[in-house]
Amino acid sequence: MIAKVVLLAVLVAAASASPVTEDSTAINYGDAITQFLQAWKKMLPCGYAPYDIPVMAPLTNDFSSFQYSKGETNLVGNTSNILISGLNNFEIIGGAFDTSSQKASFDVLFPEIQILGSFAIEGVMSMLGIAFPVREVSLVNERFQQLRFVGEYTFGQSLTNPSGLRISEYHLQFYLGDVKIDNWHKLWDISLNDYANLWSSQMMNLLVKQIQPNVDQLLATYAMPNINEFLSAFSLNQLSQLFVNMANNWNSANCQVQA
Repeated sequence: MIAKVVLLAVLVAAASASPVTEDSTAINYGDAITQFLQAWKKMLPCGYAPYDIPVMAPLTNDFSSFQYSKGETNLVGNTSNILISGLNNFEIIGGAFDTSSQKASFDVLFPEIQILGSFAIEGVMSMLGIAFPVREVSLVNERFQQLRFVGEYTFGQSLTNPSGLRISEYHLQFYLGDVKIDNWHKLWDISLNDYANLWSSQMMNLLVKQIQPNVDQLLATYAMPNINEFLSAFSLNQLSQLFVNMANNWNSANCQVQA
């Protein structure tokens, strides 16, 4: 969810930014990304209205409803008063860009991301052919600690525009030091809540480990088509200049809010 929100915000910002032209003196792509990330970090507590970027430090959502139906499983629910903090407290551990191979690498750490709020869900869930009722009303307090993203990607020629870009090769791994879940189910007692939180924490840590071999395939399915469609409109110089322009605009807004 968090990665999807960040990716969407970046694509919206890029689409809203002023057009750029080819510039043979454009700065190195690695330098442009560094400027972009530093300005992004500073801008998040204020948002940036000209690019339709909301305040993201903290990121809030007053209310959202959802519905899921598949086979005998039918669930409806909602989330309310969601607050996600820590998105602007990332640290860039390392990064590089090789101009000859056009390969970029990165190592980014979020010391802690916390999610607060509440959710309610009701319906019928079916597992292993057994259907059982579900009803839950909970307060949410979850902390993801030492969330680290390490990866690399290589630019190639767009398949739809000869003068544009695409990401031709990529590899991403992410690591989670620990997850602290302290949710409170209003219909349960203390011991059952404690057991559920412990079980959820352990399952989340296990899921992160189990999903690693499939991260690149998930990117190929859910992220790369949108990213490569966006990149096809830019040469490397134009893309670098776009990131510099966005960084300059965000810095000029002079956000002074301390998240």
